Amino acid sequence: MKKFEEMSIKEKIEAIEEVLKKDIMPMLAFDGGYAEIVDVREGNNGETHIFIRYGGACAACSSAGGATLFAIEETLRKRLNTDKIRVFPV
Repeated sequence: MKKFEEMSIKEKIEAIEEVLKKDIMPMLAFDGGYAEIVDVREGNNGETHIFIRYGGACAACSSAGGATLFAIEETLRKRLNTDKIRVFPV
């Protein structure tokens, strides 16, 4: 498998969506919430910026902008083997 940094934007989106589906959505669904990818952009510093929208219980949760966001970002970084990912809620 290609390194995340070497993937095309399309390949990155597919890899991100796979991690979201397998590892993140079950965690959020346990508490009655979900997240969806709104946009993925390449940052000027080599980072991939992922913009997500929360739904269900996550939309009103005070942890959505803190602990939950951090957990999503760390899960993506770990599973995709890169520290070049930033996640932003919209």
